Amino acid sequence: MEVVVSSFLPLKLKGMDAPDWLVGMVLTTVPSILGMLTSPFYSVASDRTRTHMGRRIPYLLIMTPVVALLLVMIGYSDQVGLWLQSIRPASSALSALWLAAILVTFFSLFNGFMASSYFSLLNDVVPPEMITRFLAVFRIVGIAATSLFQYYFFGLARTHMAELIAGSGVLYGVMFMAMCLCVKEGAYPPAVQDAQVGGKWMNHARTYIKEGFGVKVYWYHFLAITFWNLNFAISSFRVFFAESVGLGLDEYGKLMGIAGVASALLLYPAGVLGDRWHPVRTMTLGVVMLIVVVPIQLVFVIFSIPASWGPALYMTLFVLHISVQAMVNASLLPLQMKLYPRDRFAQISSAAGIIQGVGAMSGGVLGGLWLDWLKGHETVPLYHYRYLPVWMSGSHIVCLVFMGLLYREWKRLGGDRDYVAP
Repeated sequence: MEVVVSSFLPLKLKGMDAPDWLVGMVLTTVPSILGMLTSPFYSVASDRTRTHMGRRIPYLLIMTPVVALLLVMIGYSDQVGLWLQSIRPASSALSALWLAAILVTFFSLFNGFMASSYFSLLNDVVPPEMITRFLAVFRIVGIAATSLFQYYFFGLARTHMAELIAGSGVLYGVMFMAMCLCVKEGAYPPAVQDAQVGGKWMNHARTYIKEGFGVKVYWYHFLAITFWNLNFAISSFRVFFAESVGLGLDEYGKLMGIAGVASALLLYPAGVLGDRWHPVRTMTLGVVMLIVVVPIQLVFVIFSIPASWGPALYMTLFVLHISVQAMVNASLLPLQMKLYPRDRFAQISSAAGIIQGVGAMSGGVLGGLWLDWLKGHETVPLYHYRYLPVWMSGSHIVCLVFMGLLYREWKRLGGDRDYVAP
């Protein structure tokens, strides 16, 4: 499903002649706005829910069929658009595009609910002292699956798009329902009660704002992750960068598979290092390394690379990029789990999501507009996508600034030995 979201949905929308600004808006901006408006309510409710099945699994059981169904509908949105045209000849091809855009928007919104509940569940059931290496193994399994999928099926993206998207939705739904039925949550202490001042919703809002936005160490983390995520505001267009230097979709899929294997080989050592050295250090180191590695990809802009060298050089630099990024990937979620209080994890994560949503909301549209502007200044098709490393490196640099501030505040609050989540 992650492959479908990050790579297939942009291809599907672009295949329907969607401009870059619309792709950015549909995949990041609108879902971010909706998530910002809804996440405070479901995150607080999740932290305070107590049922015989736990506090996360009931929400996962409700949302899983919705997300799976939306993916299936996205897969066949072209066919639905053609059906609409057949029964209403006045409708245009734009009907199918806007139908797909609406479905992708709602998918992104509900998938955000799923992700929040799912990673909160991991935080509840995995022992804290093992969390970084557990998540490293967790990502290795995911990378192994997605790498095989990309290696063998990515080349079929344009000829069997509907089947691949819908199939991933069905598989996703079946496996998540199986997880909900097999994984057991433990017992929780009584739910935290808000101070009884004013009405119930006012109490929740006051507590949410105070606990989520009133702590400096959380703010530094929110902003560091926000600018890290801006790196991905335009990463969906990376496939077009690859095509601009001579890679076909089949080659790109195989490249993603190879890069995934290289990344997986580094994840567990990075996870062990994170458990021993703390994720705040390993993530900072990973961002520093990316600031060195990513700008090298601008070689395709600075120099005239022979067409026969382009694919091999791009693949080499891409594998290097993804391999270095493994250090950050192994640290992201463990750092969040070690910084935030366990009893209010979803609530503080939701506050982080609001700040990140503001970044994604602006980054998705601004990134798309930036690419459209570059396109207007280039005569070679797809050439403007070669400037993606400029955007990525800029987000890395600002992320590093806030990681430095986060590290200083974390040390002030006790560091390795004495840190207790505020």
